[in-house]
Amino acid sequence: MELSARVLWPLFPLLLLIVVICLTWALVRVVRRSSGTTAVWLQAGALVCYLLAAVSAIASEQGALSVNIHRPFSLLTQLAIASALFHVWKKDRPLVLLNGGAWAAILADTALHYLLAR
Repeated sequence: MELSARVLWPLFPLLLLIVVICLTWALVRVVRRSSGTTAVWLQAGALVCYLLAAVSAIASEQGALSVNIHRPFSLLTQLAIASALFHVWKKDRPLVLLNGGAWAAILADTALHYLLAR
C-alpha cells in the first residue's frame, strides 16, 4: 500500500469527528457533574479552539486563508486539553479518557500530515 493523500484522505475527517465528539462529550460531562468553573472553562476553551482550528484548516484547503493559520488554534487546543488533564487527573477517570482520546486523535492527525509531507 502506498502512503498517499488519496489513500489516507478519509482518515482526516474521521479524526476530526473523534476529536469533536470527545471534546463535546467531555464538556457535557463536566457541566452535568458540576465539576467547577475551571473545568468547564478548560473544556469549553478546548472545544472552541479546536472548532476554530478545524474551520481555519478547511478554509486554508480551499485557498481562502494561509495554510499555517490553523496551527496556533491547534496548539491552544492542546494546551487546554493538557491543562484539563492536569486539573482532573485522579478525580474523574472517564474525563481523562475523553481528553486523552481527543489529544491522541489530534496527534494522529499531525503524524498523518507529517507522513504525507515527506
